[in-house]
Amino acid sequence: MGDFFAAIARVVINAALALGSLVASAVPLAAPAHPPAPVVAAADTPAVAHSHVSSAVPARLLVRYRSGVANDVAEYLEKASGARKTGEIQQVRVRVLQVPEGSEGSAVRMLAADPRVEFVERDATVAVTNTTPNDYWWPSEWAQVKTRTNAAWDLTRGSASVVIAILDTGVDLSQPDLQGKLVAGYNVLSGTSNPSDDNGHGTWAAGVAGAASNNAIGVASYCWGCSLMPVKVLGADGTGTMSAVASGIIWATDHGARVISMSLSGSTGTTTVQSAVQYAHSRGVVLVAAAGNYGNSAPTYPAAYQEVLGVAGTDPNDALYSWSSYGSWVKLAAPGCNYTTGRNGWYGSFCGTSAATPAVAGIVGLAFSYAPAAPTTTIEAAIESSSIKLGTLAYGRVDAYASLLALGAPAGSSPTPTPAPTPTPAPTPTPAPSSTPVRSPSSSPTPPPTATPAPTPAPSASTTMTSSFSGAVTNKNSSRAFTLTTGSGTLNATLAYSKTPPLTLTVYGSDGAVLATQTGSSPSTLSFSSAAGSLQLVVSGTAQSSFTLSVTYPTP
Repeated sequence: MGDFFAAIARVVINAALALGSLVASAVPLAAPAHPPAPVVAAADTPAVAHSHVSSAVPARLLVRYRSGVANDVAEYLEKASGARKTGEIQQVRVRVLQVPEGSEGSAVRMLAADPRVEFVERDATVAVTNTTPNDYWWPSEWAQVKTRTNAAWDLTRGSASVVIAILDTGVDLSQPDLQGKLVAGYNVLSGTSNPSDDNGHGTWAAGVAGAASNNAIGVASYCWGCSLMPVKVLGADGTGTMSAVASGIIWATDHGARVISMSLSGSTGTTTVQSAVQYAHSRGVVLVAAAGNYGNSAPTYPAAYQEVLGVAGTDPNDALYSWSSYGSWVKLAAPGCNYTTGRNGWYGSFCGTSAATPAVAGIVGLAFSYAPAAPTTTIEAAIESSSIKLGTLAYGRVDAYASLLALGAPAGSSPTPTPAPTPTPAPTPTPAPSSTPVRSPSSSPTPPPTATPAPTPAPSASTTMTSSFSGAVTNKNSSRAFTLTTGSGTLNATLAYSKTPPLTLTVYGSDGAVLATQTGSSPSTLSFSSAAGSLQLVVSGTAQSSFTLSVTYPTP
């Protein structure tokens, strides 16, 4: 009987819930190189008069007049050269001109000869170049193309200062495609600094997130330049305890991880893990976890916690795999099959929500590399808001390139992105910790066959709908933003929270204008009228407080 109670008291986490099938055998380390794609186009250097531009836009010129030149004088000069104004970049005093195709050269010469013209030039084309790595398995890696990660690589390929912690079975420290990518790790189970992988699962997850790339061997990962921190929390059988996961989260946070990737899940949450998640998130860490391979909508943990980006698995057609867990508690999805690294020099395909999770972690790593000064909530909002909508999830399938564009600034700056229209998030429950742990399904290398996710119910005949959001503000992250799409009419919002001083609710329109704001004691109510479209609701405060926001609004 004692053994029975000991068994149910142990919270078992099954890495194979998010595991999946593995395809392909070991391949030689040397392989034919695939040459990188050429740059599509580049901009010219401005000059008083331009020579031929190979990537010039037909029939379009750009001109700036010297200070003091009146508008009617500019129009006279343009008319004389056969040009007409079609636009203007007022901040830099550049006028966009249209000329008959074929007359660009003569128009440039005529305008450049006038002393009142500061410069005139041909407009030029630019385009995404879609970096093509030369790794052996790259031609088979559809997942990075589907998520437009290859386009994101034109903006950043990752920074070694961004550390992605892999909480798993450890990592094969001798794997050729992980050399130079690993920082000091930890073995929670033994309390040592040796996080070697005695299962294989952790090495698969690590390779998806950050294997060395464009090196003519192995695979191309999502974040080429990011560092990897192996933290062993699962044993050789692929199982572990919630307490080990909590310890791993805290260790990774305290040792510099910016992203924590957890390709593991359990059917029961604990206050201990939830506290560790909140500890990490409040210190600027983005946490990513597998939704699991149950094929149903039952929440799993830690993916279901509010502060975690839970990840489902999608196929090449953007449909959820039948084995993937789903539901409004799952925020994102990513390709459920990715080519990766394995123990003893193995490379091949890795499938399951365990494979989707480090894909998202790698994209988060790219985002932190691109905008290192951006706060955690800004990174999360950019990835969520730019995802491709999937009806069974809070947001959708990740888009790496769109995520970086949503940040709105190059690396080294502190961006303030303009909110982009996003899918209407379904209510995301705050998981209630349970004192009665439930054992997860046993480990298996292939996801068990499960039912196809149930279709999303059709909307009711009601003309209004209600969405609820929950979260917390802290001393470090003083605001949380949520986005919804509404029809035209009156919206009613109620903000309930746990502590004083009062929280503030501010509503922004799609153009960034403030539509309404309210500060008051809990529960605080706000009613306002809005046109149809996307709204951003921001809850802010000056002290740590958890809250629930409920909004009733016209059906879009």
